[in-house]
Amino acid sequence: MKTPIDIDALLNEEPRVEASALSRALETARSELALNQPVRRWRTQAAWVMASCGAIALLVVAVLLVGGALSGPALLQRAPLLLLLLTTSGVCAWGALSPRGRGLRRAAVGLAMACAATLVLARGSPTSPATLPAWVCTASHLAVDLVPLIVALVVLRGAAFQPLRALCAGLCVGTTGAFVGELACEQDWRHVAGYHLLAWALVCAAAIILSRSLKPRSYAP
Repeated sequence: MKTPIDIDALLNEEPRVEASALSRALETARSELALNQPVRRWRTQAAWVMASCGAIALLVVAVLLVGGALSGPALLQRAPLLLLLLTTSGVCAWGALSPRGRGLRRAAVGLAMACAATLVLARGSPTSPATLPAWVCTASHLAVDLVPLIVALVVLRGAAFQPLRALCAGLCVGTTGAFVGELACEQDWRHVAGYHLLAWALVCAAAIILSRSLKPRSYAP
């Protein structure tokens, strides 16, 4: 018969510390402190991510207006959805970089899901037949998301990897492609759900996978 385990003795027992593990932790801490890199505020880094998304979005608007592919009245008609995308981008960026923003990150994911559903439900019938293959929208969304994704990955390296944080960063970046889709695409809701949201999901997956594979500059929470 086995001897019963004394729970009180286990709780009062000092934890065992391996000298090798302690030395590795100290060496990692010393090497991080030896870098002597300037500490950037997380709000500044969140602003960088938002600025990269906003700059690409404004550039696309300017190109479409100058090229005649978008008119002023059409832009005003889509303004509510565009503002929703910009708001979602800001909340997701804020949540991704906030050190203690677990609740905010969950709210950001919920807002992004509601935003995606709104884009699908608000899309009407196409006014003209499609002239390009449907996958072109997915490819163009991923192309405009590239620069904001790089910025997001750079700032994410400033803290320890967290899947929810990386997801929020990907959702923030994905709003850029969705913004372009609202301006340049007039296909129906099935197209939006199948090709626009696919690009958004791929960007989120890339943010999580790449953020996890990159070595962080700091292991701060």
